[in-house]
Amino acid sequence: MPIKPENRHRYPANWKQIRARIQVRAGDKCEECGVPNGAYRIRSGPNAGEWTTDPMQGETWICCDEEKVTRIVCTTSHTNHHAEDVRDENLRFLCQRCHLRHDRQHHIESAYASRRRGKAQDMFP
Repeated sequence: MPIKPENRHRYPANWKQIRARIQVRAGDKCEECGVPNGAYRIRSGPNAGEWTTDPMQGETWICCDEEKVTRIVCTTSHTNHHAEDVRDENLRFLCQRCHLRHDRQHHIESAYASRRRGKAQDMFP
């Protein structure tokens, strides 16, 4: 996931090199489910959930009209949700699906806090 501009200050200047090292460590694959970075996953239709590295020549599946295909982009995840903690043991290379699954509870808590702040601001204009 791209770093939001308001959070850039939380990352070290050499973040790109750190991210690249984690990507190499993971073999350019999701460390959770093993899908290769840059592969294509079928989101719907009879072959949903399968993936290939070449949507036109894939041995795993043949794309038909009712299938929706998504390109897999792996990103670096902080296991403890602290962007400042860039120790290798705190970083994992994850696909979008696994990254969102890992961050699910954190997103729920953040959304709740944001809604609470918004309601409080509405009460005191």
